[in-house]
Amino acid sequence: MMAHVSRWVLPVSQPPIQEGAVVVAQDRIQAVGPAKEILESFAGPVYDHGEGAILPGLVNCHTHLEFSALAGRVPPQKRWEDWVEATLAGFALLTQEEMKKGIDQGIQALRECGTILVGEVSNTAASWPHLETSPLAYHLFYECLGFDLWDLRNLEEALPFFTLPAVANAPWVSAGAHAPYSVSPALFRAIRAWNAARRRPQTVHLSETQAEGDFLARGGGFFKDLLQRRGRTVEGFQPPGLSPAAYLAGLDFLGPSTLAVHGVWLEPSDCDLLARTQTWLVICPRANRYTGAGTPPLQELLQAGVPLALGTDSLAGNWDLNLFGDLLWLYEKFPEYSGDLWLRLGTLHGAQALGRQDDFGSLEPGKKAALGYIPLPGAADFWGELFTAGAAGEFCWIR
Repeated sequence: MMAHVSRWVLPVSQPPIQEGAVVVAQDRIQAVGPAKEILESFAGPVYDHGEGAILPGLVNCHTHLEFSALAGRVPPQKRWEDWVEATLAGFALLTQEEMKKGIDQGIQALRECGTILVGEVSNTAASWPHLETSPLAYHLFYECLGFDLWDLRNLEEALPFFTLPAVANAPWVSAGAHAPYSVSPALFRAIRAWNAARRRPQTVHLSETQAEGDFLARGGGFFKDLLQRRGRTVEGFQPPGLSPAAYLAGLDFLGPSTLAVHGVWLEPSDCDLLARTQTWLVICPRANRYTGAGTPPLQELLQAGVPLALGTDSLAGNWDLNLFGDLLWLYEKFPEYSGDLWLRLGTLHGAQALGRQDDFGSLEPGKKAALGYIPLPGAADFWGELFTAGAAGEFCWIR
């Protein structure tokens, strides 16, 4: 066993500990508490990390690593529709080697900025073997699309990926739905059934753009044109006339095992619906600014009691994959909330959303010893200093 001490220890599951210590043995935490108490009867080696904070590795609940090769190729946009058109066009031009190299670079970037667990969304599964051999823990959501699949009986019928024995035996692989404008009701039901039978979480992009609500309300606009261009239209389609959240509720796709992502254009009634069903909402605030989507209604979400987690989305739609950048943005944008709230979103909440809270998300006995350290000079604004240093790349792993 060995003990790591520093001026601050941030367990996340309890208040910050000044002059704290964390005892680890092999890859598991044995004890967390004030250094004076922990070290009183401790006979092993002690590593003093100095004037800074020990904290758990971050949990990034939403990435698209297969887009990593597009870093720098898709500039920030004022309209989400322009961003998605540029991203789809750029992705179509990538070679397999470029994609693979980009995935490795994305994984390295996540690790270097303090991520220990990632929720990866992929409609090619190209990132799966890279994640399997990486130092990151992961949950892979294989993203399903098919607005024209209205007579689907089961998921395997449309997507051979789910017939593979490796998929059935992989606890960290789920089916994911792309979005209400790109997934048919039958496909939503097949995804839900496949995941429920295996007790695995699921994900869906929700209310990322106003055009999504317009399409479900009236059946026209940007997404009607996009579906026509891609040969995915359905003759006689009648829009449900519901908000995206209400539409998914009608398909029984909301609930504690669902990670809805973005939620930029949610109405107060939608926030209440997500709270009532205890559906996780993964917000990606900096990515939403990059793509021109907007800003999620944070105050309404918090007041409603929606369970929240954090993601960065992709390097095609964000400046980087550093979740500390989002923590800093939230802390500065909403100063009425304490920094420990935002840290929970980027750690424990994310682990809970992915069903991995027994191993990650906080510093508690029995959990994996995924410890990081950030040096802090000791300014008056503790949380601002912590998030600023993390966003600047000053996080380092304790090995």
